[in-house]
Amino acid sequence: MPDLAEGEALARIRLINVHSATRTRMSSGMTALGETDRTNYACAEVVRSRDPAFREGDVIACQAGWQEYQIVRSADPCIGYGPISPAARVVNGTNSQWTYCFRPQLAARWSPDVLMDVFGTSGMTAWFGLRECGPVQPGETVVVAGASGSVGALAAQIARYRGARVIGIAGGAEQCAWVKAALGAYACVDYRAGGVGDQLSAMCPDGIDLFSDGIGGALTETVTPLLRVGGRLFSYGSAASFYDNPSDTEKPTGNRSAASLRQAFGISAGVEKMIAARRLKVACWIVDQFYHERLEAEDALQQMLLSGDLRSINTVVAGFENLPQAISDLYRHSRRGKLQIAFGA
Repeated sequence: MPDLAEGEALARIRLINVHSATRTRMSSGMTALGETDRTNYACAEVVRSRDPAFREGDVIACQAGWQEYQIVRSADPCIGYGPISPAARVVNGTNSQWTYCFRPQLAARWSPDVLMDVFGTSGMTAWFGLRECGPVQPGETVVVAGASGSVGALAAQIARYRGARVIGIAGGAEQCAWVKAALGAYACVDYRAGGVGDQLSAMCPDGIDLFSDGIGGALTETVTPLLRVGGRLFSYGSAASFYDNPSDTEKPTGNRSAASLRQAFGISAGVEKMIAARRLKVACWIVDQFYHERLEAEDALQQMLLSGDLRSINTVVAGFENLPQAISDLYRHSRRGKLQIAFGA
């Protein structure tokens, strides 16, 4: 273990979230050969500290490489994204939107997998996305792409909690059956069976009120014309590119313009024309722009967990030694929720 300098803390990594974008970062050169993806989000416990922002025993969120111990510094900026907002800096007490101490009552009640799923970027993206594209009203039709994925599974549950008629999109009959049974979706479209547009048109004869889209690509072009005039499109990712055609357009960067982010998330020129013609409200962003409101979202999500209206959906692989295989399997096999690696007690 290294000797700590002033302003440093030693954290033991307990669990990391693995991004689908890991392969893209490798192919684009953001993660070089011989290195690991340092942009993953981790739950860690502070074991020694010379940083006044962290105390021994604190349970923290941070960015981490694939390692069991890591030096963290509250003064360090985030990796791979734009700078923290002044308001989020006050809330976190650090110089990174992704580095902060979980409140003790939250850390005591919930395990690391829940902390990094519901209270991590997946839960925050789902919560703020539906809020910004809301309010979701009872009886509205909400279509959730990637409904068995990390953000989609939570977005489907939150929309259902708000009284919406939720229709998921997932891959395979088994996944679709699970979306209906586990998430309470009214129906689920199997994109592997083809005819997604026709299936949705039959299920939504009056149109779609809100489309939650973390997939991008052809799916966005298929579903957008089915939105009602004045409907809403929540665009938060481009999972299709992670699996089909990785490219450096997905590399996160703090200098990315709003226009290029829309393009990366599947809002092509053709989709932009449909948005204008149908007067759609569009929310397209990376969730850290709302992290100054993180505590409010945590409270709301925790209440849903406690009432049984929301549950964490994740795939946890135990053991640091199993990490390489888990990364490979991410692109080969269907999973549910966020892929996470637990590093032991």
